Amino acid sequence: MKEVKSELEFVGWREIVSLPMFKLLDLKAKIDTGAKTSALHADEIEFITFKGKKYVRFSIETDEGKKKYIKSRFLEEREIKSSTGQKTIRPVVKTKIRMGKSEFEIEITLINRDLMGFKMLIGREALNGRFLINPARSYLLKK
Repeated sequence: MKEVKSELEFVGWREIVSLPMFKLLDLKAKIDTGAKTSALHADEIEFITFKGKKYVRFSIETDEGKKKYIKSRFLEEREIKSSTGQKTIRPVVKTKIRMGKSEFEIEITLINRDLMGFKMLIGREALNGRFLINPARSYLLKK
């Protein structure tokens, strides 16, 4: 079989990522090609208006068990179909993500993921044109 050379970096089915604008570092994330948009676990989601602009305020529990509050500009609400086929309306925010040595802007939906194994899902929109996926491996990205 011929080996394929690519400029794109490989990621495994799970990776460590950071959201520097939210000061969330070293989050365990699942690479999910079945999801179009990335998703972040969030509790206490509320909408606030400040100086005429709409924001979303939410909390997330850190790995140390501490509650961290985050405020981000509200982009829109979007209907998302879950893996079980259930449709929900979720707030969408835009932020930067750091994956390995790459840093770029992505859209993230906010949803309570308490029952899921990962606080974050990385969807196709974030991966397309940037990474190739090796589903047999984990944690391929280097800081």
